[in-house]
Amino acid sequence: MCEIIEKQIERYETMLREMWTASAKYLGAFSVNLLVERVVWEISMDYKEIELLQYDENGISCAGIAACLKKNPDTPVDDMFTKFITRYVEILARLLGHEKTEIIKKRLNEEFGRIPFYSKEE
Repeated sequence: MCEIIEKQIERYETMLREMWTASAKYLGAFSVNLLVERVVWEISMDYKEIELLQYDENGISCAGIAACLKKNPDTPVDDMFTKFITRYVEILARLLGHEKTEIIKKRLNEEFGRIPFYSKEE
């Protein structure tokens, strides 16, 4: 797999772990697991590769997606993860409220900056 794609996947995995940790503070690990399951289900309609995202109450891993990309490097990784993260934040805003979601979005923007985090609620 191309080193650039590997770095992208690592970066997104770090971002998803940060989102998981921040969300679990407010919702609990079980609820975050359900949230991720919902988002995976929705995004998988456009990107089947997202079904390879590994998650449970202990966290999240992109190892399955990384393995798939070795066979199919043409997958639009940025678009897939952007849609995943955007949808996650939209649902999170409804669950936690705007104020707590803004804290999470601000932290993610500070660390990862490139992805516009927004919700339909704004």
